[in-house]
Amino acid sequence: MGRRALGWLSLILILSLMGWGSVRLALLSWNSVVAYRSPYLAADLPAPPSTPPLTDRVVLVVIDGLRRDTAAAAMPTLNRLAAQGARYIVRTGEPSLSYPGWTVIGSGAWQSLSGVTTNWFRGPVPVDSVFHEARRAGLRVVGAGTGGWGELFGPGFDRLEVPDVPLHRPEEVEHLDEAILARGLDLLRDPQARLVLIYFAGPDEYGHAFGGASPAYREIVRRTDERLARVAAAMDLSRETLIVATDHGHIDTGGHGGWEPIVKEVPLVMVGKGIRAGVEGQGTQADIAPTVAALLGVPIPRHAMGRPLLEALEGPSEALDAIARASAGQRAALIHRVEEVLGRPPTSFPEVVAAADLSAFDEAAARALDQAYGEQLVRDRLRRTPVALLGLALIAIGAALLFRPPHRAGVLAGALLFLGIVWGLYFGRGYRWSLSVFNTEAQIEAFFTARVLDALLGLMAVALLLGIWKWRRWGEALEGILRAYGGIALLFAFQVLLFYWAYGVSFPWGLPDLGWGFKYYLDLLTLSAFYPSLPGLPDPAGVPMALVGPALGAGIGRAGRWLLQAPVRWG
Repeated sequence: MGRRALGWLSLILILSLMGWGSVRLALLSWNSVVAYRSPYLAADLPAPPSTPPLTDRVVLVVIDGLRRDTAAAAMPTLNRLAAQGARYIVRTGEPSLSYPGWTVIGSGAWQSLSGVTTNWFRGPVPVDSVFHEARRAGLRVVGAGTGGWGELFGPGFDRLEVPDVPLHRPEEVEHLDEAILARGLDLLRDPQARLVLIYFAGPDEYGHAFGGASPAYREIVRRTDERLARVAAAMDLSRETLIVATDHGHIDTGGHGGWEPIVKEVPLVMVGKGIRAGVEGQGTQADIAPTVAALLGVPIPRHAMGRPLLEALEGPSEALDAIARASAGQRAALIHRVEEVLGRPPTSFPEVVAAADLSAFDEAAARALDQAYGEQLVRDRLRRTPVALLGLALIAIGAALLFRPPHRAGVLAGALLFLGIVWGLYFGRGYRWSLSVFNTEAQIEAFFTARVLDALLGLMAVALLLGIWKWRRWGEALEGILRAYGGIALLFAFQVLLFYWAYGVSFPWGLPDLGWGFKYYLDLLTLSAFYPSLPGLPDPAGVPMALVGPALGAGIGRAGRWLLQAPVRWG
């Protein structure tokens, strides 16, 4: 076997191995997010103290998938209530999906602490919640919603009404929300109920079905506002408190789950007993559960990472001071647990806890968490640096071998054509590197399959371009295509290597940047096109595109040139 042929076979083998390994690496990273389990929940945390209650009852209305701009334009009742009480824009966590959002609303624990990262989670949640704390304190907790709330928080309810209304079409969610409203109004007649959850699903269903900027979505939001008006009318806001929250927004095409501001910045309205009028501000979704606990006077959930929105609370100064101290003590214990897991000495907070200065504690707590996570990230990156440098050296050596005349121009042209096709098809469809590109979970598999097909199309286009360009000698065309394929693989391997250095391939103590993580996943799927599996083929069988593409491209290029020149030869 000649030296050149041996080089060809070696490159074909390397590209095929990269394609096969990329699929396995993609599955490992995907499962590390989907099946993420928090390391911070093993030890028992101390129970925070109860505080003086500020209201007789809290009614928590959660509207699924409510965009803040549509709420401002199509919800006169919500806006009227906000003018009478407190209005916030709160930031959600990621993934900005329903189950993770509900968990944050109920517990105050972000996704990286609760471990609830997808709607596939099967509960109950492993973190404390305001529902559990209220029930442990002897308060009656009731709710009306869908089965997901029972899945996540079932043991926290004395009574949870879940109407049996099938959803075969988006429009049928109207029947579900009307049934939930009827059950919710019935629960409000229970004088013993101290914490009431009422959940409306309509905006989320319509957002997915028709888009977050559609007239249909705006109309369902308007009708949800009418249902909210009936809830408010059934309450006595002189002694009860109404809180209206949402889990996430929607992008214009209907998806959510990612980092977009229209998805992650959502409205929060609080009105009634214990709420100051005229307050406007910004907060986080994790602040809702501690605020509900403070209003009811029950212990703040032990895993809450947010704070009570004290500036919006109204009550005796001694009660507000007690809430501030309780919140600081609860979060200090949680931060110490995080620091213990990450191997960092516990931060001391005695002065800010004793002084009940919650704003000062918020700053100190944020610094402590940032430092704990930041130091762990630095340690991990230092540990990965030798492997990353080795990978970088191999990429540099590979580039030096591939980008040599007379094939340098072909490698560059092939890489640019491939990027133009793959990224052009992606961004040309309006996609971005975000989990929000999925409109429904049923689209996920087809979406990822389409990305591999886009990459296969790009590889074939590169093979045809170089096959026609270098048609005179079959071996030269084959080598040119193989070199271009190698250049494409190195380009995407470099991007994968950067993410590996930054976050690794599995995530045992926290979640990575999910926007960058989504791109990393797509980069791995792009590399998998060098050895894609076909339905019915056993693992590890696949199609060695590093062989098929160059062979077809070189052969078709030569045949095409021969046909194009036939009139000249025969003329």
